[in-house]
Amino acid sequence: MAAPDDAKDVLCALRLGWFLAESRGRNRPGGQLGVRTSLPDHVDHALPLRIERGPTELRIEAQKVVAQLAMDLKVDTDGDGTSFAKAMDDKSRALDPIRASKASAALQWALDQLRMAAAGRSYPGDAAPPTPQQALQTLQVAVGPQQQAVTAATARGDQAAAAGEQRGLDTLRTAIAALQACGDGDANAPQARVAAVRESLQLIVAAANDPWQDLAQLLWRFDAHIQDRLSAMSESQACGYQLGRGLAETYWALDPDQAVGSRCWDFLLGDERCTEVCRLVGRLGAYMTEYTAPAITGSIEVWKYLASQPAWRGDGQVANAALYHQIRRWYELIVLGQDPTTLIEPAGLMSGVQTVARAAKLFLPELVASVVGLAFLILLLLLISAGTGTTWEKTLSGILAAAGLSLAGLTGTLKNSAQAMLKRLRQDTYTDLVAIAVQTAPPPPRESDLHTALANRRLTTATPN
Repeated sequence: MAAPDDAKDVLCALRLGWFLAESRGRNRPGGQLGVRTSLPDHVDHALPLRIERGPTELRIEAQKVVAQLAMDLKVDTDGDGTSFAKAMDDKSRALDPIRASKASAALQWALDQLRMAAAGRSYPGDAAPPTPQQALQTLQVAVGPQQQAVTAATARGDQAAAAGEQRGLDTLRTAIAALQACGDGDANAPQARVAAVRESLQLIVAAANDPWQDLAQLLWRFDAHIQDRLSAMSESQACGYQLGRGLAETYWALDPDQAVGSRCWDFLLGDERCTEVCRLVGRLGAYMTEYTAPAITGSIEVWKYLASQPAWRGDGQVANAALYHQIRRWYELIVLGQDPTTLIEPAGLMSGVQTVARAAKLFLPELVASVVGLAFLILLLLLISAGTGTTWEKTLSGILAAAGLSLAGLTGTLKNSAQAMLKRLRQDTYTDLVAIAVQTAPPPPRESDLHTALANRRLTTATPN
């Protein structure tokens, strides 16, 4: 099927929504950090991949993408000619040194490591949970770069920036001292380490609150402006923008520690919001490959179910890391056009019981008629070969056998050929396979939880009549 004529503009709108949500998340003090990969060193100015760039570099990249896309869609300027993208960049520059991005990132990494260590959980691909010593090393490594940031701000004569960077350096040193003071023999040491690092991080977050609120208000106005303009120009572009922002916000707007409010699991992956996001996916299904839309809605249902099940979500640390990989996969499927069927593991199969049950339901009339016809045909042959039975019994068996087999054929014809039904069966089964392959949620407590979540999927692939 050919892509709609406005596919390029809709994709542009979707990316704008996505990167606006990411820009907001990367600017929020104490917010999500995303990927944890980095270059081992910067010898000879080694060139990093995107996942190897630092948090500040990735924030700047996201803001530049927003600026370009907003310009392309003609939604960058307000009624008075003010550029939202430029204002966002200016306010982000003012916020960055106050929230001491290098120190903040180190404190967040260390806090996450300590939480995983306290829970006895390991990161995907790691053989064992992180140790408190690794968290301490994370903070110690950050001291040098943070000291350089203080020196640079002082050399520029920027007193506000210098004060913010110095605050970050002080909180790093305080957290390091607190971790070194915690003895391994103390039963409360794991919780004490977490509390000490969290307290240091909160000092930076609190100090950066005013400039952050200023930026957050600007982003709120920017978002409202974009939605209004796109709704007036194109409903498809408006849906694309909301879908991109809605999918990205499941991670970038999330605060795993929040129990209530607009940053908690139950809101961002709650029933009402997930239903709306799935509806947006359905509206834009024509802009995606055959299995992409139903596979994405299936994975959304998995995450919605996980968010509502404390036993599956756990303490949120592992689930939060897996959620970042999930939004990356959504981006690859929608924006980069990756075929979701390529994610199915070799020889991956659905449960045989489920497939057989679905096939039996589709072909139940034909199966019943065929079984009845064959039963009477066998009875007729037995009567003839044994030389027993009256004439009327043989005649009746022959009539019923012929009628049963003919009825099976007639039923198949009335259903517009079994071929179309087989295509639907293949599509439904394959869609479930793809949805399982697309989702990145941690393993559920029970295998049935995954299938229970997928059963709530309401979007399927189109089948020609």
